[in-house]
Amino acid sequence: MTMPDMPQAESGGLECMEMTQAPATPEAPEAGTLPRLSVIIGCFNYGRFLPQAIDSVLSENVGAEIIVVDDCSTDNSRDVMRSYGDRIIPVYQPENQGQGAGFNAGWARATGDLIYFLDADDFVLPGSLRQALRLHEPGILLHHFRMRYTDETGALGGVHPPMQVALAQGDISRQLRENGRYTTNVTSGLIFSREGLEKVMPIDASAFRISAEGYLVATVPLYGATRAHDVQLSAYRLHTAQNWKAGTDFGARARKGLKHDGDRYAAIRAHAAKLGLPVADNLGDADLEHLNDRLISLSFAPDQHPVSGDSIGKVVHLARVVKVEGGGAKANAARTVWWTMMGLLPGAPRRQLLRWKMDPATRPAWLASTGRFLRTRLGVVVR
Repeated sequence: MTMPDMPQAESGGLECMEMTQAPATPEAPEAGTLPRLSVIIGCFNYGRFLPQAIDSVLSENVGAEIIVVDDCSTDNSRDVMRSYGDRIIPVYQPENQGQGAGFNAGWARATGDLIYFLDADDFVLPGSLRQALRLHEPGILLHHFRMRYTDETGALGGVHPPMQVALAQGDISRQLRENGRYTTNVTSGLIFSREGLEKVMPIDASAFRISAEGYLVATVPLYGATRAHDVQLSAYRLHTAQNWKAGTDFGARARKGLKHDGDRYAAIRAHAAKLGLPVADNLGDADLEHLNDRLISLSFAPDQHPVSGDSIGKVVHLARVVKVEGGGAKANAARTVWWTMMGLLPGAPRRQLLRWKMDPATRPAWLASTGRFLRTRLGVVVR
């Protein structure tokens, strides 16, 4: 997996009004040795998770400016925000607008040198934020970190992305302009510099109501250097309220991903044009995650497939020739086998394998054991 599967839940179309309070004064920084940090926590009906998100940042004692943007929640989120008094800067959206607008609202209030967008259902791991700030170098526009999975109770699990999957290094601008994607993380695994965000903000809120970080990771690296770290920065909470590609309507899930990819590709083209940089004619044809969604869409809902002239054979051919940056021989071989199977299998068996891939809870025990063996013993992660 190279990009997010399950960012924060998409919010609805509610309306509400509440005035934004005056800015708060953050706790004292560590002797002026760390970059000034703004943490923007986006929240929509995550009141049950919000205290852990805020407390995890406060406990780092790095002088962080904590901005909590509530997207018109109908639960107790605003009561939670008020309980923190001047330890946070509350921003109450006048109407529900989605994640992109929340990023914009938080960015408008942020004063830090580094900006960290933390989802309200995630939290920072102890000591990791301080370590991340110490890793910053002048001129770095984006830092990519690992995360730990966690459940609704906060119990930690595996690593995301898996350690066997290398986070992107090198010329990410080239990867974006040739492939349309690179290996990174979801919102709470990313820290941006002010210098980088100034090049690309504000976000088109209508296009990026959900997975707004997809816009940022697709545009910021066009303007300068990034760094990848194996530091586990935060906990990525998996729970039933998440809405990105959720549910068993796999065709609809895939079409949502394809729409998001189209918006990302448009952003890449627009910013590359500003810089006078070339972009491949068909970005999606070299993007494995995009090709996977095309395969799913064609397999489960061919009559609603949005890519004209597409076919299973075409998608499989394109996927087999994609060169994954940093991919090892074992991973390349496993990927070739997988995509060859997708091309050879008839509809029903192909759909069953795709169901198991998309919904791990449905996998039979033998398949789950095989997957663990491939990951832990052979270091293979199929994409």
